[in-house]
Amino acid sequence: MPCPEPSQLAPTFFANRQIGWCWILPTILCCLVTPGAVQAEEDPVPSDPQFKVQLLDGRTIPGRVNGFGLDGSLKIVAAEGAVEEISPSRLLKVTREAPPSNPGVDGAFLVFPDGDALPRVSILSSSETSIEVSSHHLGKIKVPLESLLGIVFYPPADRESFDTLIDRVRNEPRASEFLWMTNGDRRVGGFLELGERMIKFQVDTKPVEIDRTGVVALGFDPALVSYPRPKPPYFEVSLSDGTRLGLTECAIDRGRMSGLTRFGIRVQFPLGEVAGFYARSETVEFISEREVAAVQYVPYVGPTRPYRVDRAVDGGRFTLSGLTYERGLGTQSRTLLAYKLKPTDLRFQAMVGLDDRAGPLGSVAFRVLLDGKERFATPSMSARDPAKSIDIGLAGAKTLILITEFGDRGDVRDLADWVDARIVH
Repeated sequence: MPCPEPSQLAPTFFANRQIGWCWILPTILCCLVTPGAVQAEEDPVPSDPQFKVQLLDGRTIPGRVNGFGLDGSLKIVAAEGAVEEISPSRLLKVTREAPPSNPGVDGAFLVFPDGDALPRVSILSSSETSIEVSSHHLGKIKVPLESLLGIVFYPPADRESFDTLIDRVRNEPRASEFLWMTNGDRRVGGFLELGERMIKFQVDTKPVEIDRTGVVALGFDPALVSYPRPKPPYFEVSLSDGTRLGLTECAIDRGRMSGLTRFGIRVQFPLGEVAGFYARSETVEFISEREVAAVQYVPYVGPTRPYRVDRAVDGGRFTLSGLTYERGLGTQSRTLLAYKLKPTDLRFQAMVGLDDRAGPLGSVAFRVLLDGKERFATPSMSARDPAKSIDIGLAGAKTLILITEFGDRGDVRDLADWVDARIVH
């Protein structure tokens, strides 16, 4: 409907006062709102970053994350403006084309199961059941104590020492609570209360109060931790400060992403601070989450380091060609890992290479066997070689064997990474 001229509005209005503003306001708004203004609601917020969407069929789609469907599907706006909606069953992960930098490790660090973490937080208050913290990106949130594996009060500034301490809090076997002290001692007992300055701890059946400044980290009894996995699909979202959380009910609105955490609190954060996220669906099972049927180590000279789950064999994060990865296996030559296959297992996919930290001396080769027959093999690889992709069919096979072989120089600095190693159903 064409808009009337201003000269037409006044006579009409004053001639019939009963029409009034109920007619004239919508008419004026019709004139002011142009088609371009309506379209602007769908325009990207200036902070919206560009991502790379990696599909299970090997394709990569660059674009802007536009939102999520009710079924967990991901909406992507490609460079040419076309919108594609991707089902979680087709999706592996989403990564930033230019990942935001990690500002450091200052502040306390909350450790959850399955690799989730809340770093660089200020502890505001606590009760018998929860702890309230302030996060730079998430604001104030209340975390149930039963969802935590531990709290690192004073993370080391050195990255290697930091990774070692987080690994201890996350993985060191224990049947009670631990306190790691600043003087190197440990105290074993039962956690009672976290105060502003003191930690109440039960040692030898007696409650004692310990100054928090003398405690590096607190580890909870893993048997008492409750951190249920959501029903798929859900997303494992990583932020620029090292935050990683499993989220359901994800949404994007005006440059901010939100979701419901595994401990039941809804959070939101700038989309521009998202480093990436993995899609967790019934289609994909990461090999690091499947039980190993058999392990064999063949030392070259000294002992072989045990394989690691979701970490390189030295305990650090996977880093291949300058890119970091969250999921996979870390091994050293020579290591053989055997897995029993299920009738629903269709494909095995991964990226393999020597971790960047291996330096110029490291050298390994990778092999994949199905029912004893070789289906994939690389030549000897160094840290200078680009990672190689694996994608082999599993139909009808009963056993999958992953082998890390000796390279050109025995097992020196053999930090072999099987990143994003997964079985597709």
